Amino acid sequence: MKNKIAVNGFLCGEGWEEALCQELAANEKENNYYSPAPGLVVGSKDSSNLVFEPVFARQWLPNCVEVRGASIADLIQALGKTVDTYLDESPLPWTFQCFTPDLYAEDSTRYEHLCGRPALLYERFIERMSTYRRRAMERFQKWGDIDEKRPCLIIQTVLVGPDRLWISVSKRFKTEHGRFVPFLWQNSPGLIAHDPLAPCRSYYKIEEAWQQTGIYPRKGETCVDIGAAPGGWTWAALKRGAKVIAVDFADLKKHVENHPNCEHSLDNGYAFMPRKTVDWLFCDMIVKPMATLGLLDRWLEQKACRKFVVNVKFRGKQPASILAAIKDLREKHRIPELIIRHLYFDRNEITLIGGKLRS
Repeated sequence: MKNKIAVNGFLCGEGWEEALCQELAANEKENNYYSPAPGLVVGSKDSSNLVFEPVFARQWLPNCVEVRGASIADLIQALGKTVDTYLDESPLPWTFQCFTPDLYAEDSTRYEHLCGRPALLYERFIERMSTYRRRAMERFQKWGDIDEKRPCLIIQTVLVGPDRLWISVSKRFKTEHGRFVPFLWQNSPGLIAHDPLAPCRSYYKIEEAWQQTGIYPRKGETCVDIGAAPGGWTWAALKRGAKVIAVDFADLKKHVENHPNCEHSLDNGYAFMPRKTVDWLFCDMIVKPMATLGLLDRWLEQKACRKFVVNVKFRGKQPASILAAIKDLREKHRIPELIIRHLYFDRNEITLIGGKLRS
C-alpha cells in the first residue's frame, strides 16, 4: 500500500481523456499527462501553480496520490495516513467526499460495478475519524454545508476500482474568472432543477452555462436565440423575464411560441442580424464548428450583442484546432471575458460564455 508521489489530477467526461491530456500537455510541456482510469487524467508530477482552467476538465484534483488496498479496511487505513498530516497542519474546516469518476458524467455506466462502495468508504472513514481523530472531527463539515467563500480543506477521494483510490487534499482558492476551485458538488449541474415544461434536453445546457458564471438574463433584457427550435434556450430566458427573438424556420413548442415575450422569426440564422445591439446571443445549432465560430465572429464584428452563450460542435474536428480558432477569435475582438467549458450536459461540443460578464 505504498503511496505514489503527489501529482496533478483532473476528472473529465468519459471519452475525453485524450483531449484533456493534449490540452494539458500543450500548456505544461514538461508534465506527462495520462489516463489511469476512464474519466480520470493525472500528470507525472504535481503542478499546483496551474495558471489556466482546462476546457475539458470537470473537476480538479490538486496534490493527488493513488493508494491501493485489498479490502475496505486497507483503503481506509491508507486514506487516513494520507490525510492525517494535512489535518494536523491546518486549522481550517474540512470537508470530505468519496465518488467514482462518473459523478461528473451524465450518461456513463462504466463504474456501475462499484455501486455502493464509495458510500461505504465514506461511512467507514467518518467512523474512523470519530473514533480516533475527535479533535479533527470538530472542524468537519458536510460537503453541502461548507461556506463556498470561506477557506477550507477539500478532501476528494475517487474510487476507480475495488482496490484503487485516488486522494486529493487541497485548499480552495478563487481563479481570475471568479470561480472557486476545486468547486463543491452542491453548486454543480446536478442541482439544476428539473423543469417539466423544458422543450428539450438542451435547456439544461444553457442553465448550466449560466450557473458556471452566476450571470443570467435579467427581466427586460433582449436575447436572440439562433437555431432556437424547439425552444429550450428560449424558454430558459423567458422564465427569467427576458424578451427573446427565436430565430428558426422550424416550429417552437406551443407554450414557448405563445409566450408574450417571445417573437418567433422565420429567418435564416446565419443571415439574421438585430437592428440594434441586444443583451444576449444564444446559438446551439448542429453545424460545423468553423461555421459557428464564423457566425460569432460576424456578431462581434458588428457589436450586435453584449454577452453570448454559443455551443461549438465537433463533428469529427480535432479539439486542439477548434481551441486555437477560439483563441484567435478572442484576441481579434478582445473579448473582455471568455469562459470555455466542456460542460456536464455537453456531449460532442464545448460551450463558450463570453462578453462583458461582470458589470
